[in-house]
This record gives sequence, C-alpha cells and structure tokens, in this order.
Amino acid sequence: PFTGEDDALEISVTSKKNRKNSEKEAKRSAREEENAMQSAQIDAILGSIEDLLETTNYDVSQLMSYIKTLVDVGNSSINQVLTPNLKSLVSARPSSKKRATKSFSGEDEEDSWKQPSFRLAWVGSDNAICHIGTSLHKVPLARLQEIYLLLGYNRWELLEVIRILGPFPNVRNTLRGDIKLEKKRTNDNREGVRLTIAYNSMVDGTGKEILAGKEDNVKYVKLDIWFASEKAIVCTVPAEDDEGDEYEVNANPFANGNGASILLFVAEENLDEQLEKLRAA
Repeated sequence: PFTGEDDALEISVTSKKNRKNSEKEAKRSAREEENAMQSAQIDAILGSIEDLLETTNYDVSQLMSYIKTLVDVGNSSINQVLTPNLKSLVSARPSSKKRATKSFSGEDEEDSWKQPSFRLAWVGSDNAICHIGTSLHKVPLARLQEIYLLLGYNRWELLEVIRILGPFPNVRNTLRGDIKLEKKRTNDNREGVRLTIAYNSMVDGTGKEILAGKEDNVKYVKLDIWFASEKAIVCTVPAEDDEGDEYEVNANPFANGNGASILLFVAEENLDEQLEKLRAA
C-alpha cells in the first residue's frame, strides 16, 4: 500500500542528488575555466617581461607595470591561491609511490622528478641581491653572473655564480636554509606571505661546506612573497623604518617606481645545462 509513496520519495532523493552533482560539476567547470584563463594571462605577461628584458635600455616603469599586473592576476582568483601555491613549491619532493616504481623508459621515477628551479631574471638593486646572498660578488674583480633558486623539502637553496676577472674559473657559492611561512594581508586586502629563511649551510667555491653550528651563527633572511607559481616568483625585501625595524606587510609593495626592493624569479627548466654552460656545475 505504500509503494507509490516510496517510489515518489526515491525519485525526489535521486533528483536532489542529481541536482547537487550538476551544481558541483558546474562549479568545477567554472574553476577550470578560470584557472585556464589565469594561466594564459600569466604566460602572456611573462612573455612580455622576457621580451622587454631582452631589449637594451628598457623602460623600468614598464617592467614594474608588468610585474604589478602579474601580481594582480595572481590575486584575482576567487579563492586566494598564493599561500597554497607557495606551500606546494616549498614542500615539493618525489612521492614515496614514485620512488618505488619505474617509468616506462626503465628509469627511476625519482630521477625524472624535477625539483622546482628558478633563475633570478630581474632585481631592482644590489642591496636586494646582498639581502638574499653572500655579497661576495662585491669583492674586487668579481662579477655576478647568475643566481638560481631551488625549492623543495621545505628548504631554500640559493646558487650564486660569480665570474672572477682574469684567467680564473667561475665560482659557485651555495646557501641552504630552512623555510618558515607566515600568511599576511595588506591594508588594501592584497594577499602576501612573509617567508623567513634560516641559512645554516654554505658551500663555497672550493666545494667545502661550512655549517652554521651554533644558533648564533644562523643567518635569518626575510622576504615578502606576492606571487608564486611553478612559472615565477615575485618577492620584495621588507621595508624598514628609521630605527631599522621591519614594517609589517601592510603597504603597497610596488609604490616605489624604481622597484629597488623587488626580486623576480622565473622558472629554469634546464638548470644543470645552464650550470654546465657557466662552468659552474
């Protein structure tokens, strides 16, 4: 006697499930479309930056405009993605599953895994370089060639390639440190991340590793991250007040037109090859 009511109830429940599934599918499609549009915008902006940097006497204000647009595009997503993107890069490592399997070519999957690698494409001042590096490029007859950055394993690894004028080989210094992330938000609701690097190891040009040892010898370096993806990273050196104290992340990081505090890293797909070319492998 209750068959008709049961059938009606089952149809109603099924209809609700189908409607929920349709809504989820619509939201997923919308996110995928938004991500695709955002990725295309990022590629276009990075292409414009690359073209500009290849010209002589380029307009710094135009470059600053491109970098600001890149940051704005990264912040345009409905769901803020800077922090999860940065965490993904910082914590990257081969999965245990990949370590245990072989690829179709017979190579270990771990060997085919690429650690997130970047090249310092542009920096606004020598002070910003010294902030993150060794400053050894400032010694007489030394010239900075390239700076590369490797992330993963919750570590920051900075490679400086320095050319010594004369019949001398290039020198590579490597700084390594642990990373701590702290999410911030500016007064204009811009998303940012305060990244603190605890440098506790340096490999000098001779290949000798120097460990910090005591906590007093660890060098702490702070950066504010404004854009992060597998394609590029935009960061700034935190501003200081007259007493040398760092400001909180609460102001427009691109208000200064010369970009003295800005560092732009772009993805480096062939790091080993580039180091070989620089004779710094």
